[in-house]
Amino acid sequence: MNILILSLDAGGGHFAASNALKTAFLQKDPQAKVEIVDTLKIISPILDKLAVGTYLKAIKTVPFIYGLVYDSTDKDPPTRFSKAIYEKFYFAFYKLYNIISELNPDVIIGTHPSPIDMVSQLKKRGNINVPIISIVTDFTIHPYWINEYADYIIVHHENLVYEAVKKGAPGKKVIPLGIPINPSFSINYEKKEILSELNLEDKPTILIMGGSLGLGNIEDIVEMVCHICDESYQIIVVTGKNKTLKKSLEERNFGRKVVVFGFISFIDKLMAISDILITKPGGLTCAEALSCKLPMILISPIPGQEERNTFYLINNGAAAYVKNIESFDIVFNQIINNPQRLEHMKLACSFLAKPSSSNDIVEFIKGMVL
Repeated sequence: MNILILSLDAGGGHFAASNALKTAFLQKDPQAKVEIVDTLKIISPILDKLAVGTYLKAIKTVPFIYGLVYDSTDKDPPTRFSKAIYEKFYFAFYKLYNIISELNPDVIIGTHPSPIDMVSQLKKRGNINVPIISIVTDFTIHPYWINEYADYIIVHHENLVYEAVKKGAPGKKVIPLGIPINPSFSINYEKKEILSELNLEDKPTILIMGGSLGLGNIEDIVEMVCHICDESYQIIVVTGKNKTLKKSLEERNFGRKVVVFGFISFIDKLMAISDILITKPGGLTCAEALSCKLPMILISPIPGQEERNTFYLINNGAAAYVKNIESFDIVFNQIINNPQRLEHMKLACSFLAKPSSSNDIVEFIKGMVL
């Protein structure tokens, strides 16, 4: 099989989903050819730097503005300003057409809505005739994910099908197979082996993360957790690509041991041995946590899709939400001292979990094109 996966490097989630699918395809068929393309960078590096750079800067400095844009375009029927832009400048996609012609894919997968809109312009004009699959990487269905030229729209769970249809997707096109996560999240790890491998202690573990960019009031949260949890708890922090945060945490004295990791490839193992996850509500991270039946305390959501992820997860019982850093310690204390609530959260995670999402998506695609 020849597989073309189109994405954008806007945060870590979209590419993480793409790489999870690539891993699953190659595990099923080592002879498969799977190409992941950073779509906007291929079309125009300058435009990519402008668009993606502006997005990343906005979510760090003025996230409320991004939230306003997200909410204003989340309409029924949808406002598709981007679609009009793509229609007007479709001739700019010749580089994308060249890649498609060269690879001759059996299917095109999009893990970000913009590449789906771009490739749909080629399909609309008859330049290509390849099945297109749109994979939603959040727990909400923004109308931009829905495209009339996409053959299928894959969402995380059965309870999201209604929202997708309400936002304009034909019901027969909506397939609830999950957000693609690495197939390793379906492995039942032996806890003692992981603890030995990573030189960690066998005790209740609090895992703190700020997404791939290490965003949020992580230092303040670590300090509060250290104040509430005595040495009978293990505290692990993952700072992602935020080297400044990692250095600062390593240099601080919290009055007790805190294990700090940077950008790592074994999040699956850390989640497998953890009891509570404190994190920003990115779609991929939360899907991974659900697969590990790991209760979540959600912090610092980016206005827009991460706020919607938060509402979804707390409404379904899998997470708690702390709106203001000043009240974090109150919420954390209530949860850590309530075994019954933690057990209920684990059960809710089990209901929402799709640990074999990537393998299931691969099997669906193989059945569709072979």
